[in-house]
Amino acid sequence: MKVTASVAYLRRCHSRRLSALYRTRRHFSTTTTHLNKDDDSANVWKLTQEDVSHYWRGYLATRPKYTDTFYNLIYNYHASHPDSKPPSFSIAHDVGAGPGQVSAKLAQRFSHVVVSDNNENHVNYAKNFLSSTSVPASRFSFDVEKGENLGSKYLLASADLVVSALMFPLMDTMSALRSFHALLKPGGTLAIWFYGRAHFAELEYAGLCQPLLDGIINHHFSGVIAGGGPEHNAGWKHVADGIASWLDYIPFAKEDWGSVERHKWNAKWTSLGFFGNEACNFAVEPRSSVTDTEVVIERDDRNLWRKDWDVGQLREFVRYIYLFRGWRRNR
Repeated sequence: MKVTASVAYLRRCHSRRLSALYRTRRHFSTTTTHLNKDDDSANVWKLTQEDVSHYWRGYLATRPKYTDTFYNLIYNYHASHPDSKPPSFSIAHDVGAGPGQVSAKLAQRFSHVVVSDNNENHVNYAKNFLSSTSVPASRFSFDVEKGENLGSKYLLASADLVVSALMFPLMDTMSALRSFHALLKPGGTLAIWFYGRAHFAELEYAGLCQPLLDGIINHHFSGVIAGGGPEHNAGWKHVADGIASWLDYIPFAKEDWGSVERHKWNAKWTSLGFFGNEACNFAVEPRSSVTDTEVVIERDDRNLWRKDWDVGQLREFVRYIYLFRGWRRNR
């Protein structure tokens, strides 16, 4: 099994300068996206404290492990800015940090990491997780806050790097970009990335097994996506459209962002989202804001973040892909 991915990075341009790694440099708050069918809550991950440890252990065991090669794409990009000699690796923000595994890696390069999430249970778990690493506690700070609000809460132009792993499609696009732009120093780097569900890398299995796996996942997600109110449906459509766009929907205005790079892996034979169009009770409409001044790099790599799983391990991936109804009951 392997995972499809997209990243973007960019620089905040000097007035300020992202694939689905998007890298950009800052040249650059949000309204609420409603995703919970029962109460139209903005908080997708509804965990009680007693569930947190169990869920995140399963999550971390079944999700891809970001490699040093992946992080070095971001770090090398950040260090390449001509006005940053030597480059600054002082402060990084991990927005929507979840269990904190990205924060742990960032702390290997940055002097201080701000670990934020809009869910207090997630932040508490990340705090406990990071306390088990070799990084001194003083090099982390923690905040229960929406990413869209961080720019008005922290010192302007104070961060060298802002990362958003898997969270950006859940946020209000323009509010989040304004927030991140306010955080970043001129020449600072924003990195946004997303990956999709597991795909069978072996051609002999893909034709038969992939539709079965997709059908199971879509069946579970359709019960979450369908049947909510207007805000709920609008929230899921925002997410689905953005992911189906391979993050190309994110607009990086030239007056705010520069040196935009959009990196995509395996886009020709996979889809990016955790769920497919079949799970949605609305039309999924990809869109693109890519300009001719941006760099787009596409790679085909069937070994990207590869895992060799048996059926039981694949079942665990599906189990921890999302907090479906009855998750506690069936654990």
